[in-house]
Amino acid sequence: MHIDYEINEQDYVAAQRLALKKMRASAARFLAFAPWLGLFLLVFIGQAVWKRGFSTNFIPGLVVPLFFLVLPFTTRRTVRKSYAKSANMHGPLTLDVDEDGLSFRGRTFASKVSWDHFAQFYENKQVFVICQQGQMVFNILPKRCLSPEQTSALRDLVSRHISIVPR
Repeated sequence: MHIDYEINEQDYVAAQRLALKKMRASAARFLAFAPWLGLFLLVFIGQAVWKRGFSTNFIPGLVVPLFFLVLPFTTRRTVRKSYAKSANMHGPLTLDVDEDGLSFRGRTFASKVSWDHFAQFYENKQVFVICQQGQMVFNILPKRCLSPEQTSALRDLVSRHISIVPR
């Protein structure tokens, strides 16, 4: 099966979010919980300031809660910057899928990867994410570039060779 596609910033962000959520559940939970922890610590410090009065000793203690509060924003910014810097993500891309593996091609690269190198396969409404073994490396395929027939054919072919993780 031959697929022509392009990855835009929204596809990249959706794939990063899905991969983080599925690959490292503890990190995803921490990123989701961090702002609440920051808010709790900020209220705790505010209560201490209210009872004891302001002191410059409280200033270093504000660093941690403020870090936790801005963590989701800095993470989003980092993901968007990494997409902007990656030359391999921009422009037309092609994927050829067969019984031997996957062949990826772009303006700056061409690679043939056998099925043995892939560990897991994730999907959501926006993207397919195909993860390689032993690394935090994954390939992104946006669903908006696929016809319904290609989507089901790709899902069937990949499910025969690697495990599908539920949505």
